[in-house]
Amino acid sequence: MNETIAGFMAQAVSAMCPIVFLVVLGYVLSARKWFDAKSEAMIARLVTTVALPCSIFVSLTGDFTAEKLTALLPDTVLPIVSMLLAMVVGKIAARVLNIKHGRRGVFSVNFFISNTMFIGLPVNLALFGEESIPAVMLYYVVNTLVFWTLGVNSIVGDTARARESFFSPATLQKILSPSLIAFIVSIAFVLSGWSLPDGINAGLRYTGQLTTPLSLIFIGIEISHISLRKFKFEKDLFWGLIGRYVVCPICVLVFVPFISVSPMSVKVFTMQAAMPAMTMLTIVSKQYGADSQYAAALSFVTILLGIVVIPLYMTVVNLWV
Repeated sequence: MNETIAGFMAQAVSAMCPIVFLVVLGYVLSARKWFDAKSEAMIARLVTTVALPCSIFVSLTGDFTAEKLTALLPDTVLPIVSMLLAMVVGKIAARVLNIKHGRRGVFSVNFFISNTMFIGLPVNLALFGEESIPAVMLYYVVNTLVFWTLGVNSIVGDTARARESFFSPATLQKILSPSLIAFIVSIAFVLSGWSLPDGINAGLRYTGQLTTPLSLIFIGIEISHISLRKFKFEKDLFWGLIGRYVVCPICVLVFVPFISVSPMSVKVFTMQAAMPAMTMLTIVSKQYGADSQYAAALSFVTILLGIVVIPLYMTVVNLWV
């Protein structure tokens, strides 16, 4: 048994090595002033609007049939119910722990929303390969919809700003991101049996292969901008970390015995739930007048802890399934 656990830990650490390498590379290059604000914005835009949609389309249309995707669709129930449970736990914890006003919305959202794309996708690809992409996308779709509705509503509700409508044009525009549109188009291609010429598919594949390295380099760039002097490791931050790395993954695992889910989906959903805080938390907090510095601190610390936590959870899911 000990040898098995040691083997899983070694596998997880080995899988994390290229991820850490690329994050450190981004950090070092940024520290050496290789990037300015425009180039950083360009990298983020290139990944989210070009490379990632291409990767999603090629992976789904190339490796999956209508039968496989139809069989996977019921697995969506698990991320939905687990996020709702984690949301309830987060809201109760915010009140019981007397989290400061202006932080309560960010604090509770951090319990049930994770970084499923910039970190979640490359981590799952590194750990489980392209076979994991459909499950990654299922979790991403639920994560996106829940964040831009219940999540944003929670953040705004903790500020002096009026609550944003679930169905406002601004919210719908953010939900319909290029990645989600690519997912919808991919599903249409798979279900209909359509295909693109080989030459176009090859171009899309090469473009999609930019996703993982650029995403991880971008994370390193973002970390390089955060000053450790600004951190105060207080109660609100500590319990936020517990919510992100303990409550959210456990809310997935507690439902596994009661919901029929494929083994790959169990692994992916657990790993997605154990990802660092969503980077959009900081942006949305700033936009609506919540405590954006607290949100930035959560993002930074959860990314650092992820280097240790992600191998631990990979060991857990391999022993569980």
